[in-house]
Amino acid sequence: MKIIPLPVDFGAEVVGADLRRADQGMAELLRSALLEYGLLVVRGQSFTPAQQLAASRLFGSLETFPAMRGQLQGWPEIFRVASRPEDGHVEVGRYWHSDGSFRADPTPISFWYSEVQSEEGGDTLFTDLQQAYAELQPDIQQEFDGLKTAHRNGVVHPLVLRHPKTQLPALYLNMGLTAGVLGYSAGHSRALMEAVDRHYSREGATYRHHWLPGDVVIADNLHIGHKATPITPATRRILNRTTVRADGVIWYDGRQQAA
Repeated sequence: MKIIPLPVDFGAEVVGADLRRADQGMAELLRSALLEYGLLVVRGQSFTPAQQLAASRLFGSLETFPAMRGQLQGWPEIFRVASRPEDGHVEVGRYWHSDGSFRADPTPISFWYSEVQSEEGGDTLFTDLQQAYAELQPDIQQEFDGLKTAHRNGVVHPLVLRHPKTQLPALYLNMGLTAGVLGYSAGHSRALMEAVDRHYSREGATYRHHWLPGDVVIADNLHIGHKATPITPATRRILNRTTVRADGVIWYDGRQQAA
């Protein structure tokens, strides 16, 4: 198994791995790589739902989702994202966000498996939230360091969120679910969010993933944000997503050296 950096300043491709047969050494190497790069791409996988859950649990215990139209019956840990409503949830996440940011303890890791893919459309954009903070002007960093944002459900997070393992600061903002910045007027909040949205999308700051059947992408949501791009029901696409619970995440602890 090889870890090859992506042609941007974050993320890596994992080559030569079969996640169905991951042993403790592979699990430790994957956790270490995710912590370092923030995003992992593993191509050519083939999962049953049970095998996806097993691979996802290499990173910790999983969240569950309520039964509803489009969900995979009998598998509450799998959140299905699709181009057609009979296959899964449609029109999801077409704005910069991190999964589970609406939770008081935000979701640390997302794991997507590409079950069915079309030739065109439905790419996913990724951006480095830690680098986004690092590239702010010092006076802007100072302003942002003291701010908190409120989601529409009332959950509050710091605008600059420190990673629980590395303590590195990230510019953490959900463009679709955030109601505003505490202490700011509606207009001021909107202007700040629009500026951050542009900053996430600045030239050279994004990785665009074109999904192929069998692709797996794993994201550290406290390091990397993502954004869906349009796809129409005329083409069929299904992504099965699992997410790791904040109270059950397994970060690399460095006690075992991977071969």
